[in-house]
Amino acid sequence: MVPVRTSGLRDALVVTALLLVTLAFVWAQRGLEVDIENRSLKSPNSTETVALARRVEQFGPDVTVVAAFRAVPEGVGTLTRVELDSLEELRKGLLAEPAIARIQPWPSRSDSSAVWAIDLAAPGGNFAPSVESLERLLAARTPPTLRSSLSGLAVGEVVIAREVRAEQGRVLPLVVAGFVLLLLVYYRHLGLVLAILAPAGIAILWTSGAFALLGRELDPISVMLQPVLLTVGVAAGVHWVEAYLDGLRAGREPRHSAEQAVLELRRPALLAALTTVVGFLSLSFSSIPAVIDFGVFAALGVALTYALAATLTPIVLGRLARKVSPAIVERQGSLSELFGRRVADWLAARALAIRACALLVALGGLALWPHVQVDNDPQRVLPEEHEFRRESERIARFVGGSDVFDVLVPARSPLAGSAELALFGANLLQEPGVAGPAGYPRRSEAGDWLLRFLLKPSGSTAREKLFDRIEAHATALGAHEVRVTGASVQVARDSGRLIRSAFTGTLTSLATLFLLFWAGFRSLRYALLAMVPNILPCIVVYAALAALGRPLSVATAMISSVLLGLIVDDTIHLLHRFREARSRGVARLAALEGVYQHSGRAVLITSVVLGLGFSIGMFGRLSTTSEFCGMAAITIVVALLCDVLLLPALLIEARPAEVARG
Repeated sequence: MVPVRTSGLRDALVVTALLLVTLAFVWAQRGLEVDIENRSLKSPNSTETVALARRVEQFGPDVTVVAAFRAVPEGVGTLTRVELDSLEELRKGLLAEPAIARIQPWPSRSDSSAVWAIDLAAPGGNFAPSVESLERLLAARTPPTLRSSLSGLAVGEVVIAREVRAEQGRVLPLVVAGFVLLLLVYYRHLGLVLAILAPAGIAILWTSGAFALLGRELDPISVMLQPVLLTVGVAAGVHWVEAYLDGLRAGREPRHSAEQAVLELRRPALLAALTTVVGFLSLSFSSIPAVIDFGVFAALGVALTYALAATLTPIVLGRLARKVSPAIVERQGSLSELFGRRVADWLAARALAIRACALLVALGGLALWPHVQVDNDPQRVLPEEHEFRRESERIARFVGGSDVFDVLVPARSPLAGSAELALFGANLLQEPGVAGPAGYPRRSEAGDWLLRFLLKPSGSTAREKLFDRIEAHATALGAHEVRVTGASVQVARDSGRLIRSAFTGTLTSLATLFLLFWAGFRSLRYALLAMVPNILPCIVVYAALAALGRPLSVATAMISSVLLGLIVDDTIHLLHRFREARSRGVARLAALEGVYQHSGRAVLITSVVLGLGFSIGMFGRLSTTSEFCGMAAITIVVALLCDVLLLPALLIEARPAEVARG
């Protein structure tokens, strides 16, 4: 986009139009709801979805929660006859409520507690109203000498949905405040800060408005969308502002300097935006709707940020940053000159050692990759001290677990006979992940059998292996059509499917980024150079997870696809400057000095701001937010080292004619 000089009237019209559209999108967000049942985190077309639909059709909704009642204070004495009679009255009263379908007492390992399995009604698949109704009923009717608590997958999803809503209003203000403070401390000018934040802020509001207008709902993944878009926008905005300050230092008039900055950066900024869009769109290979939506809407937000920056940045800089302190402008220039020469000289003397170190790090990281673990416990989304997690752990001590799963045995199965079914069920009770039976076998009018079992607390990988063993055991007995089903089965297998598909998305993203680099730089060599400092951070971060024994979760598995599109921005700006200088016949070391003088400062600022911005996001309560932001911050730091050390070391060739400044 080539900027043109605009009059004050045109500036006013552009700003007014942007303001009106923004207000419309803000108004649209009033209807944004939370995905309480977390439907967007479940694959709609998987084998588990089909089996679950059949189970619901024949046996009703799979919404079982566990209620525990314990004496107060806990561990003192046993439940008295009066308390047991009161619980029986409570059970009869609850069964009369429309939200309650069935209540079955479970044997408890503690004499001071009683445990019930409660099947809830879920008309149309919406179980949240029933969970909330049960919470109110227990709060109002539990005998005063007892304390009640709820657990189970359905309750956990409702609790997580509430935390998602709170996270939406907690993380973004923190990140915005952090960015404003950091940028004000560095630039000391409100107009420059607004030029950086305004395009990103408007793009966030437009993207969130489109998200609501298209009927999407907030979930633990989409809650990260706004902070991520803000950091992407800030990274791009810093490059615009730094080019503007360079123009002022060269003696240009403010509005001309702003327009010239956009003109000079239009090609690298466009290529950076395209690569970031590709990084986000690679998430579309997932089978989970929430991940697909995150990738698509993040890509939309990045495209909007670029378009708004090219349109709005000259206006904001030309109108609100006309009077930048000469001291700031001169400080930027002196830092650039000093930074460029000293760093270039230092790198020229150590280029070979840097390359060797990078190769050793890459080989060591790749050696650790086979040890990367994949696991995801839905409760880990909540902080360890959360009341729901503590209550779930307490209930698990009483009965062995709080989640259930089903085994669906069709009527024509070889295991459908009474003796065969009993023997099969007894064998499943010996599985290490099974805590015990979760009720009596049930038979539908069509003749299908449903066996229910209680799961021991564990992550998704352990549960996936358990479910696979059960189906493999049935197959070995000739019952190929037997299926493990239930909400817990779908959650576990979808979690594994999501994490594994992230690797496919990463490989696709790498291939597409390489093609974009090749087309953008019109050079195979520069395309290969651009890939090296961006692949290495992904290798290092995942290797660190393996070395620390930390499993990949839903949040951290998305890092490579998302960050690949983000960290390439600095590489693009550095290579663009270097390639332009070389095309004019400038020697390598002199060209490298020019790169650091013109882009090195912006690269350093963006990396620091992005790293600190994501670090602020670590204060979020949900693990999907804190883990993603923590990993992102580490990845950005590693990427900065690769851009300012490894990339120049690759560009320098130890030949006197080439190293000379000329």
